Amino acid sequence: MALVALAVFAGIGIAVWDSWKDDQHESMCRPHRAEARALSDKAGEVRIPLVFAGDPHISILQLGAKFPDDLGYLDATSATELDIATAYSEKRDLAGQAARVVLDHLECFADGSITEASRIEQAPTEVSRVEMPSAAHCSDGWPSTSIGRQGACSHHGGVVPARPWATLLFD
Repeated sequence: MALVALAVFAGIGIAVWDSWKDDQHESMCRPHRAEARALSDKAGEVRIPLVFAGDPHISILQLGAKFPDDLGYLDATSATELDIATAYSEKRDLAGQAARVVLDHLECFADGSITEASRIEQAPTEVSRVEMPSAAHCSDGWPSTSIGRQGACSHHGGVVPARPWATLLFD
């Protein structure tokens, strides 16, 4: 009987110890998770004008990334290459900060978050060039009014199709 009581008390003691360790771990990790989530949310709020939000270079810059609700930020039609490159750098910087929190505190995050953080860390930090959106046009620059009909640009190198989104290029 004493052996059974001892075993019961030992089991209760182990359960209490494990519960205490879990609480300690959670209280240590909670601030890191909150910081990483806040930085990731800030990165998610940065809109890059004229760039398709589903572009893989953009969509990876957030922990727990999912396909965006909107397709992109087309309201800023006067945006320049510099505006676009600056917005990308801001988004990448915030996402990189979130990733650094995760990678500095591996014990607090699940494998999926660690994988995402590693991927963010490897993302380019700057855009080397931006190809701006353009309407369909002749490849030699001829302003054909026949684009969309037969024979447009046939003597001018052919039609260059419209590009509705800016394209980010990285070295």
